[in-house]
Amino acid sequence: MPEHEPYYIYDDSDLQGLFKRYIAKFGNLQPATEIIGDIIQTSILRNFEEGGRPEAWQDLADSTKKQRKKKGKWPGQILVVSGTRGGLISSISYDAMPDKVVFVANKPYAAIHHFGGMACKGHKVEIPARPFMMILDEDWEEINAALNEFILEV
Repeated sequence: MPEHEPYYIYDDSDLQGLFKRYIAKFGNLQPATEIIGDIIQTSILRNFEEGGRPEAWQDLADSTKKQRKKKGKWPGQILVVSGTRGGLISSISYDAMPDKVVFVANKPYAAIHHFGGMACKGHKVEIPARPFMMILDEDWEEINAALNEFILEV
């Protein structure tokens, strides 16, 4: 991952293409992009609550569980240490614009947890991929329904 883009995680070209087609026909999509942002945000939060979707994330290493237990943070959820305050889950936000929705996970460690890879000083620890920012098939159904409702109102 490039050093200048530490928080970049996911670019859904299918969603962007869909927006371009609708913009060409209807103009400003911001009312729809706000609803779509809510749909995706809810889906991302469910990924954390369920420990990964559609497949469960790999379990934490025993050493990580031991560290968390010492701090009173285990048992718990895999990528949720600070609850909904101050941690990765609370850093995820979006900005709905007339032509797109931009999601940000504003923590420097967000990408390593999403994609997996070598981490820590000297890159000595392998972090498994635990993707949390994605659009699932069930989300597409909701997104299409929201866009259809938007079209009917225009």
